[in-house]
Amino acid sequence: MPLGKDNLYDMARMAKLTYEEVRHVAKLAKLPLTPKQLAKFQSQLINIFDYIGQIGEMKTEKITSAGQVTEIKNRFREDKIWKETRLSSKEATSCANRVYKGYFVVESIFER
Repeated sequence: MPLGKDNLYDMARMAKLTYEEVRHVAKLAKLPLTPKQLAKFQSQLINIFDYIGQIGEMKTEKITSAGQVTEIKNRFREDKIWKETRLSSKEATSCANRVYKGYFVVESIFER
């Protein structure tokens, strides 16, 4: 069965994870959990899936999506060049170990 939105909500509503399923997921995640911890997480995950099922039942058809809730707009400033602090190419590369035609020369980080 394809896992569309409605199917996921149905699965969440009906989900009753077994102890073995939780142990299997913990093993996949390489989590060394005790039997007591597994039982605790089993009940917590069941509660989470039940809650997801409840969210899926909410009527949201008339609710518009809100991509931006603070109404803050992007604020850009004009770039200004401060000529008194601008470096020439020669000044910028003056402390470099190696320079070639006005560019910094660095060791390659890729293997050939």
